[in-house]
Amino acid sequence: MLDNYMTLAEGNLQVRYVEGDERFANETLRKLMESFALLSEYFRLEESSLQGVRAILVPNRSEYDRLVVGLLGVDIEVPSNPGRVAQPQRTDIVFLSASAYRQHSTYYYDAAEYRRLVVHELVHVFEEHLSPDIEASPRWWSEGLAAYLSGQWKHADQFRFRQPAMDGIRLGSVPSIQEIQADVGLCYDWGWTIVMFIEHTYGRDTIGKVVRECREGNVLATLGDDPVAFEKRWREWLPKENRRF
Repeated sequence: MLDNYMTLAEGNLQVRYVEGDERFANETLRKLMESFALLSEYFRLEESSLQGVRAILVPNRSEYDRLVVGLLGVDIEVPSNPGRVAQPQRTDIVFLSASAYRQHSTYYYDAAEYRRLVVHELVHVFEEHLSPDIEASPRWWSEGLAAYLSGQWKHADQFRFRQPAMDGIRLGSVPSIQEIQADVGLCYDWGWTIVMFIEHTYGRDTIGKVVRECREGNVLATLGDDPVAFEKRWREWLPKENRRF
């Protein structure tokens, strides 16, 4: 399915791309190299545990849909929503090339935002690799983890991971964790605040523990915490820590 794609590789990391996308292939590989090392250290990944990661930069929407469905085996709507620009599965990540954003997506290219997106998707690869029950992982946890570790939560950019939470905290309009889990948009908007709270409260190693041990999607059971007490502390913590955000 990748016969017309060229290859750029370094160690166990590979980028496949079409002619004309050399700039973005190089940028993607550099960020993969940097973030792979950082995430391996963060999750205390054993050397060679994750054998390799392949990023595929596609030149248009129809090719994105072809590879997400045909290569990754992910069931998405076709044609896919123009808001979709990346899809991870196992150790592959299909990216709509930034060269195609203007014509085939709702986004514009910004170098810093693109690099954070690469890290976001690589976090998903690490989580899938380490998780014993990835299909049951709550969306708020997976997307919150990726937004938090990629640093997207720090920036008021076009992906809008930060601003909805900032507005909600300021206005005193914070959804419950149950409401967050039930709403895809809220998972992106608020999930990272819960992940940050867990790291702040229990320490960094607990994030890796949840990733490695969480089964049936029950993050709080993995923490050994009472759901009502946990949510109360998280809600009390949010306005106190707002300046960190």
